[in-house]
Amino acid sequence: MKGGSRCGAGRPAQHAKAEQCRHIDIRRFVKADILRPGAWGWVWNDPDTGKEAASIGINVKTMAMLTLDYAVGGVPICEPVRIERTPCTFGHSRPWFACPACGHRVALLYLRGVRFRCRNCHGLRYASQSEDVCGRSWRKQSKLEDRLGQHWSKPKGMHKATHARILGAIWQCEGEREDALVAYIDRIDCNGQ
Repeated sequence: MKGGSRCGAGRPAQHAKAEQCRHIDIRRFVKADILRPGAWGWVWNDPDTGKEAASIGINVKTMAMLTLDYAVGGVPICEPVRIERTPCTFGHSRPWFACPACGHRVALLYLRGVRFRCRNCHGLRYASQSEDVCGRSWRKQSKLEDRLGQHWSKPKGMHKATHARILGAIWQCEGEREDALVAYIDRIDCNGQ
């Protein structure tokens, strides 16, 4: 066998996950109408208890600048963030955060360590980027099954052709997992001999 035993080769690297970090989303700020001048607050609730887990002060100076006021480990931090706007079709504009580190236009800024930065500056990955073939296949199948009724039945109003296509995609997911299992067993057999 060429290259010797490569235990764990091809396994995705372990990176910090975006889903594990607190973040601010400018789209939610727009929805909550807090991008106008004034001082506002934002609260993160614990998903298990529903109680307040953390909070941040947002001081909107102008339509193009806001300040984030928060504390990490008891140390107060005041971080300015630029707001950029892109024109929309019917005369309005869409706001974006300008990442304080790289200046790229983003909708979300993540808190990792003591600073809010974009996902790339913090080196964050989505959880789905670390999944193997089986994990991706299970996630895809779960989404497909959510579109169907109980026991993969055709929901009312769904075309038969659509139902058949979804069932075919589910069987394809199961085939991908079987192929991955066979390839894994083959690798083990080759290494064992």
